[in-house]
Amino acid sequence: MKFRHTALFAAFMATAPLAAASFSPAAASPKHDGAWNIQLVTDQGWCGAHEWQIGVRGGRVTDIGSPNATANGRIAPNGRVTLEIAKGEDVIQTTGVLSEAGGGGAWVLPNRSCTGRWVASRA
Repeated sequence: MKFRHTALFAAFMATAPLAAASFSPAAASPKHDGAWNIQLVTDQGWCGAHEWQIGVRGGRVTDIGSPNATANGRIAPNGRVTLEIAKGEDVIQTTGVLSEAGGGGAWVLPNRSCTGRWVASRA
């Protein structure tokens, strides 16, 4: 079922343009806030490689650039990333570290038996 898993994962990660975030210059902005380009690579399973953007504000993921998906995640002041992205029954769990300019880590999509790595850079 290679094609089915790849097609399902591609549908899950289908991206839409990142919505413009409004940031108040008067508000203190953590060093990780803003738009990030994410490259996702599958190391195990049939989930393929994908790119998308996320938005971060106040250390929280505010936009994942994927329609009909929700995100529950945070970037700690030290750059530690914990994020879950859910769409339907699929939940991608990610961990890793961001600096002010980039970062990376690992991800898993348990119900599709996929694992991999991600790399981030400022958008």
